[in-house]
Amino acid sequence: MVGGIDKYILGISEIFDAPTEDKGSRISLTEHRDVRNIIKKRERDSHKGTYGRVGILSGSKGMAGAAVLNCNAALRSGSGLVKACVTEAIYCIVESMALEAITYAFNEQNINYDELNRELIQFSDVIATGSGCADMKRYGELLKFLAENSQKPLVIDAEGINLLTPDILNNHRQIMILTPHYGEMARLINKDPDYMRENIIEKAAEFACRYNVYLVLKGARTVIACPRGNSYINTTGNPGMATAGSGDVLTGIIASLIGQKIEITDALRAAVYIHGLAGDIGSSYAGEYSLIAGDIIRYLPEAFKAVMGQEDV
Repeated sequence: MVGGIDKYILGISEIFDAPTEDKGSRISLTEHRDVRNIIKKRERDSHKGTYGRVGILSGSKGMAGAAVLNCNAALRSGSGLVKACVTEAIYCIVESMALEAITYAFNEQNINYDELNRELIQFSDVIATGSGCADMKRYGELLKFLAENSQKPLVIDAEGINLLTPDILNNHRQIMILTPHYGEMARLINKDPDYMRENIIEKAAEFACRYNVYLVLKGARTVIACPRGNSYINTTGNPGMATAGSGDVLTGIIASLIGQKIEITDALRAAVYIHGLAGDIGSSYAGEYSLIAGDIIRYLPEAFKAVMGQEDV
């Protein structure tokens, strides 16, 4: 089923001028053998509360699909409960397209923060935010509220990264995971996009250590940089995944695995690997030109089964 995926896995020397997987290096590849034992078989006496509560604050008018993709990716990745906190403008869309998610609508002109605290922060084991929030009025205020009031792990994507302030980065108290692409990363550090063309791993690691965050730098080979200096380079994925919504799917997978109480580094490595593997499986059916973000979600079950199997992919 997935035997042809090896053709997508490039030698690391083709992309990064950096040592990998030697005893003195803090840079490692993420391959099938590294993630095969992270996703565990479910216990027979488990229930939906066993597998985590994911809170999602994302989407805005014109970009409701981001919230839908977040929710459905989290659900397909094993979350027991997913709650979408969305604006009234997109509530009906999200409720009708993410049927298994709980939905809560708020008035973006008159935000009730006590209610939002109860519905989102108190509900969740992990919170994902930022996907598709570009047209959400007062989103910067919402992001600041989450950073200041939630002790839960916070996965920040897209507009959330664009609106991060030095105050949030320097003073956050929770585990924080940022998922920028190269352009967002360049804006985050106030550099020209060309700055991210060289020494990618070094720059990602420096940022992660400086601000005590986990950085998932999305690209042809996504790099995970951890606060203690370790970096991991993913080996799955293909150019067909360069399509709108692919990052929203990854955000949902990351939040799902963290919500299931998987150790953060393991959760990130598994999420990025499985995301790319689902894209590789999808491209084997749809081709790279026709692959869309929904296909990545569609093939998540096959990717999870491959990762949980006993044979190397």
